[in-house]
Amino acid sequence: MLEDGFKSHRYGTVLGNLSDHGYLEKTEVDMLLKNYLSTRTINFDRTSDAKAKIVTEALIDNYPRIKGNP
Repeated sequence: MLEDGFKSHRYGTVLGNLSDHGYLEKTEVDMLLKNYLSTRTINFDRTSDAKAKIVTEALIDNYPRIKGNP
């Protein structure tokens, strides 16, 4: 899902990469970021299970990239 070679420590940047590649709509990114900023937790309220799974898998994929493990 994430672009090859992409990595980021920022949740919003990960969401932006998913949006750039057609996995999320801008409105979904805005909602997820708003939820994160207000609760300081990743919150999938009002997000479909399929979209929540996409974001979760992208975050899991991103984690070893930022830790330096391919």
